[in-house]
Amino acid sequence: MSRIHYKNLCAFPGRTGEPFLTEFTVEDGMFIADDSPAPDGTEIVTIDMRGAFVMPAFIDAHAHPDGLAMTMGAAACTPPTVRSIPELQSALRKMAAKNPEGWIEGWGYDESLLAEGRTPLKGDLDQVSADRPVFIRRSDYHSAVVNSKALEVAGIDRNTPDPEGGAFGRDANGEPDGRLIELGAVRFLEAHAKPAKTFESAVESLLKLKDHYLSHGILTTTNMMVMRGSDPEPLTLYREACCRGLPVDFNLYAVWQGGEDSSGMPDFRADELRGPVRYAGVKLFADGSISGKTAAVRNPYKTAEGEKLDYPCGMMTLEEPVFLAALSYARRNGVQLSIHIMGDRSIDAVLDWLSDVDPWLADVPSVRLEHASLLRPDQLERIDQMRLKPAFTTQIIFPFAEWRSYRASLSDADFNAAYPVKSIAQRLDAFALSSDAPCTTWADPDSVFVSLAAAVTRRDADDGVFGPDEAVSVGTALALYTGRAALVMPENGQIGVIEPGARANFIRLSGNPFMTAPSKLAELRVTGIWRDGAKLELPKAD
Repeated sequence: MSRIHYKNLCAFPGRTGEPFLTEFTVEDGMFIADDSPAPDGTEIVTIDMRGAFVMPAFIDAHAHPDGLAMTMGAAACTPPTVRSIPELQSALRKMAAKNPEGWIEGWGYDESLLAEGRTPLKGDLDQVSADRPVFIRRSDYHSAVVNSKALEVAGIDRNTPDPEGGAFGRDANGEPDGRLIELGAVRFLEAHAKPAKTFESAVESLLKLKDHYLSHGILTTTNMMVMRGSDPEPLTLYREACCRGLPVDFNLYAVWQGGEDSSGMPDFRADELRGPVRYAGVKLFADGSISGKTAAVRNPYKTAEGEKLDYPCGMMTLEEPVFLAALSYARRNGVQLSIHIMGDRSIDAVLDWLSDVDPWLADVPSVRLEHASLLRPDQLERIDQMRLKPAFTTQIIFPFAEWRSYRASLSDADFNAAYPVKSIAQRLDAFALSSDAPCTTWADPDSVFVSLAAAVTRRDADDGVFGPDEAVSVGTALALYTGRAALVMPENGQIGVIEPGARANFIRLSGNPFMTAPSKLAELRVTGIWRDGAKLELPKAD
């Protein structure tokens, strides 16, 4: 048995209001008290950290790792390399040349960041290829655009009805124009046209994330949108990837597929709810996205001259009977209920449905509300009175990276009230900043340091200010990625803090964020990472 004493360091413990540490001790993968008696025969090793800044490893409480892995084999349609439709076409052609067979894929476009100020359509993608399917996901990962070949393979034509939870974009003559609006439409095309991954290729895809997560300091994350029962089965897939060396804990949230029937999905087995990779809950979608103007809002979205919206106030994609069925299932199975909820109108509806609900989990919030982009002060006051206190995640990376579409979609008042990080942090302990990676227009969407800077400065990628009254301190922002993020979901052992009894998951940074100018926070980097007390090798810098 060995005991390692780390000294000469400055460690943020994962919670605000607690003193920084100058030393700590690790034994058997856990933090222990520095003065714990050592059993006979214990080897004690002392490591001088030379004044380094250390903190708990990051927890990304809302993400989509399979989507992140997909971006590694798809064209990035984001700034700074893509700022127009011709540049988007060029990026897709380059990807097609690298992969001469099969689907041509891209990710991350935002029409507001393209010079043309419009969504690419099938005609634009037909210029990339007429004989291979082309598929590009929008930055929000709720919508997509495809070319004519992809529509043909999927069997989508003017007579195809809109699927539940989505719509097919159509031209003035009623012909599909290539737009897949919201998840229902995207899933329809994927189910009817895209080839399924083999188990082995899916595992290999996830293993590509190892270096990414290590360099980003992330040792715990989620997949907020897995399809239970799909092939390959998500839990089996993630467990296999971790067995082969992916050093990350994953909480999986299965998309609710039971409709209005609380028994419409098979119950979870006990073994599926345990361990470092497990199912943690079921997921519902109450609306769309702000940048896509599909989140359900009270005040109509702003429109450009000549722009006509099919849904001027966005769209609710969830009805109460489905909500109640999923809630009943979650209660019966002892798991969390997670709800994608961006607009204030959808938040109103879900709070109505939760008003008389009692919590069913003792050690973690029974309900997670994801994004809460336009959460109003009166809604926070309402939550104060509820018996069930939900956990929240939000993503400051959205108004930072998607500033143009947010400003084009929302009134100045709504834009400045969006993502009220300070207000939520003051009212609720179980609250996390997170990335939703890769669902935004930023090329490095789950960089904690980019989100840290945005939360502290409330400045976007164009250096514009948004909602400065909702800025938080460096300590609060870091806690929302560590100690407080750990309260949002089940833990595999105590994480997110440096204290006796917690897992020794920690990172060393290139500088002290508390002594770094706010404008320079995004430049910080991870220079060392330890999981359960073992130091892991960081990938070599490019």
